[in-house]
Amino acid sequence: MLRVPLPIGGRGERLPTKWSLDAEVIQACSCAYGCPCNFNGYPTTGNCEAFVGHHIREGKFGETRLDGVTYAVGYWWPKAIHEGNGIARQYIDPSATPAQVKALEEIGSGEHGGSSAILRKTIATLLPTKRAKIDWRYGEYVASFKVEGIGEVQSDYILNPVTGEKFRGEIVLPNGISWKRSVVTRIKKISLHDTHLQFDHKDTAGFTTRVKSTENGPA
Repeated sequence: MLRVPLPIGGRGERLPTKWSLDAEVIQACSCAYGCPCNFNGYPTTGNCEAFVGHHIREGKFGETRLDGVTYAVGYWWPKAIHEGNGIARQYIDPSATPAQVKALEEIGSGEHGGSSAILRKTIATLLPTKRAKIDWRYGEYVASFKVEGIGEVQSDYILNPVTGEKFRGEIVLPNGISWKRSVVTRIKKISLHDTHLQFDHKDTAGFTTRVKSTENGPA
């Protein structure tokens, strides 16, 4: 992983860099609707497979602006997330500059706070970042992203099994790690095929939200 030099503080310790992101987020995983992991439960199928996309409306890492950057992260854990031994890889659209790629890698390293500081501890294998074109379509409930040659996520409304009516609902997590409020969606399709990350699912848990986050976590 590429590293941005960190400032040296007193007694030689490295100081984290301040950062902020205002991003659209499309989250998909292999669990049942709503995802029991949000409520200290265990994954529906025993392990966790997830693909999360982000489009940054405004953002910065130190002096590096991140406005307009689109990226996604694929995850796989053999059991529950908190039990660790996970695998992850970040995919960044080619429109991002080398400085922006470095900045996102630093945020993802967990060395600069935020939700990554918690998630990174559960990842045993962090694969090198890949550059891949990302098609991004965001909206409440109906949303999608596609990472060229890698995989995709298609989000839609959960449908009432009797009437076919569209379900509308939110989850509010005051102490949420990645976000504090999100609408609940149905992932019509989640697909990821890249070396150690191999999975396909349909009609699983999804969330679409806009998140403002910093080194202190989501607002």
